[in-house]
Amino acid sequence: MTYTHASSKSEKDLISYQSVRGAETKAIYETIREGTSLSSIEKKFVKPTETSNSKSVKDTIQFLHATDFLERPSERTVEPLDGQPFGDLPFELQLFHHLSQQEAPQDHFIEVAEVIANQDQITYDKDDLLEDLKRELGSYPFDWNIEKVQMWYNMMAPMGLVSVRDNQELLTSPSPAVVYDLLDAYRSRENDHRLRSAFDWVEKNFFSCYASRGGIPRVHRGLSDTLGTLVSDGVLDLEAPSDATYEVKVSSANADKVSSFTLHERPQRPAYRYPLDAHEIEVKA
Repeated sequence: MTYTHASSKSEKDLISYQSVRGAETKAIYETIREGTSLSSIEKKFVKPTETSNSKSVKDTIQFLHATDFLERPSERTVEPLDGQPFGDLPFELQLFHHLSQQEAPQDHFIEVAEVIANQDQITYDKDDLLEDLKRELGSYPFDWNIEKVQMWYNMMAPMGLVSVRDNQELLTSPSPAVVYDLLDAYRSRENDHRLRSAFDWVEKNFFSCYASRGGIPRVHRGLSDTLGTLVSDGVLDLEAPSDATYEVKVSSANADKVSSFTLHERPQRPAYRYPLDAHEIEVKA
């Protein structure tokens, strides 16, 4: 299935949609059907006493259009851009895929995840991330600032790629739901249990997994931490047969190198639900 870019998209930098939040993005998208009017969306999401929220709703619709979830057949209507790859997966994973498919300079949004993976930290201070983005992604046609970092937090934390503590510190471990569903999607689509191949697939279609890629790649510490959680919960087995040739390094694994995985039944505990399903996440600027 081929990825399709929406027509007549805004060229506004994705990171500049500072009124857009992950929770509202998902909620608004899930209400849209063919020929949905903008006025009906505003009626649903903007209370009469909160007219200032109208801009946030309009910006969210524009963001969904810019990331190829929607088409705008007219100025007053929107409709889903159906037939995209991975449309059967949860919205959170679809968003990662859509962001990974953006062409330069709009690829900057998902490139933040690569900077985080390359730094290989479990925790990341907001101010330190800003300095690293200025250094590593400084070639984009805008200036990185703390508001842009905050916008990234506000979108990606509710999606489960990262989490935030005290509105300042980034925890780089994806939610168990994200990792479980991606491994399950790879296993079912490719009929394969090689862990390195699975993470290669995730890197190609969703977000960065590796802190280093030379020789035998090493999974970044945040992702490794989540894998360790799945293992300790009895949900995931990581295996290292002596004759394995296509391996990956996982710091939380008992073996130095891992080649294959076995995924067991998904638990019903809140930890294995997406953040927006398990509890409300709010990151204030």
